[in-house]
Amino acid sequence: MSTTGDEPSCAGDGTTYGLAELAAVSGVPERTIRYYQAEKLLARPSKHGRDAVYGDGHVERLRLIGELRDRGLKLQTIRDLVATDNPTRTVSQWLGVDATLSAPWSDDRPRLMDHDELVELVERHGDRPSGLLGELTDAGYVVARDDGSWDVPSPTLLDLAMRLRSAGIDLEISGTMRDLLRRRLAKAVDDTVKLLVERAGAGFAGGGSPEELATALGALRPIARETTSLILAQEVERALRRLVESGPRRARR
Repeated sequence: MSTTGDEPSCAGDGTTYGLAELAAVSGVPERTIRYYQAEKLLARPSKHGRDAVYGDGHVERLRLIGELRDRGLKLQTIRDLVATDNPTRTVSQWLGVDATLSAPWSDDRPRLMDHDELVELVERHGDRPSGLLGELTDAGYVVARDDGSWDVPSPTLLDLAMRLRSAGIDLEISGTMRDLLRRRLAKAVDDTVKLLVERAGAGFAGGGSPEELATALGALRPIARETTSLILAQEVERALRRLVESGPRRARR
């Protein structure tokens, strides 16, 4: 099968298809197939007389493009991935990095709880005074739904908030602490990710190949959590030490 310019080749022996047949087999509309050809994501068909002839390679390429689009990639990125000499290997490498990037960094996930489940959870930490669910709502730990169930954005943070409440720290205070930490940490994390991207292949992830990136990121995950926890503990110690050194009057303010 012939290709034009730097279009990716979809040549291969096997079944041949007309445009309508290719659309039916791949599930991709004819108009989209033509668009992919114009964008050089898909090789143009060979010719049999005046008829355009597509092959199994076109079917596989369309399936690959669909998978990558489902993962949120833009067409320019897909074009770069499939334009290599060995697109299958390149995409496989990228998917390995994508899987590493997409892997969760914590086991905490939002939950939907019915009323009894939520009450049971909060009562593990003592009696449930009147208005407690309202306080949890105001502090952003739970969100009431119209059907009487509850969205819990972070069950772990909810549990921690209840433990802090048992220790004498109000839900409003712990919620403010949570939001403050998240804002400050979000900025630090954005700056850290930017640094790693800029230094990939130049001090981070060896030569910056997909395999090296996946390995480095996999190693970074547990270490980053430990490092963040340690630095936070050190900074709390520093702030409390400074407060103590300032004298009892300052500490009571």
